[in-house]
Amino acid sequence: MVLGAVAMRVAAEPATRPAGSLGALAIMASICCAFGSWGIASAVGLLLQKNWARLCFVIYGGILALFSFFAAAGCLLALVIPTTPLPDNVSPSLFTGIFVMFAAVSLGGLGIGLWWLVYFSRSTVKAAFVGDAPPAPPSRFPLSVSIISWLLIVGSAVSAVQMLFGYPLLLFSVVVRGWAASLLQALLAAVGLSAGIGMLKKRIEAHSLAVGYFGFGILNAASLMLLPGSFGRLQEVIRETQGSQAPPFDMRVVMMLATFSGALMVGAMLFLLVRARKPFVEACQVQVE
Repeated sequence: MVLGAVAMRVAAEPATRPAGSLGALAIMASICCAFGSWGIASAVGLLLQKNWARLCFVIYGGILALFSFFAAAGCLLALVIPTTPLPDNVSPSLFTGIFVMFAAVSLGGLGIGLWWLVYFSRSTVKAAFVGDAPPAPPSRFPLSVSIISWLLIVGSAVSAVQMLFGYPLLLFSVVVRGWAASLLQALLAAVGLSAGIGMLKKRIEAHSLAVGYFGFGILNAASLMLLPGSFGRLQEVIRETQGSQAPPFDMRVVMMLATFSGALMVGAMLFLLVRARKPFVEACQVQVE
């Protein structure tokens, strides 16, 4: 990702370079480097039989399994649902072969993620990493709340960076541009950061803020799927921001799958937050006492 951004910076002319493309590559490169650093540190810790590394592999296995499942489902759906005609220089067999290959890779990632998630959660494996050390007292703070808090913090930080590049925003099927879009992105980033940091600091009101934040996200995703013309406007936004790099074909099926998958992920996090409300409140009360 870093080399791609450098190559685009050097090779592409400013007139033909899509608006915001370098900023998007910089954001993606930062995310890839962060996950890579986390993976390297966790692998080294696993070789040293550190229990925190085992927990990292449990979390990373869950994330890998979730994203691999949606990627595989998207590839298989693209093969089943008819799309717009392919360009003349692209054969149907090549199109099918590419999606079959990506589906196979995604299914492999799904299998690895589930393997890590199950294997590193087994009691015998836990005992091997704890060793002769006395067992740590059980934590009252829900692990799901910790993971969602960090996802909120990282996602809000990325959103805060995106507002600097003037990306348009599609909110309840309405395209918002210019300073209004930047202001809304800043507001959403501030809410997400406040909720994530507040829950890590064991603030009960931050949990309620996070529930409202995810509820807002589900309503926005539902509006994209239900209101007429939403995916057409979303495709225009993609073509506007990506320029010549935007796909020339109709992306409604892909965008519908992406929106539905995003709504499922947000709904899962909302469900976990609501389910963990009671132990989270108890952990906050213990801290106050």
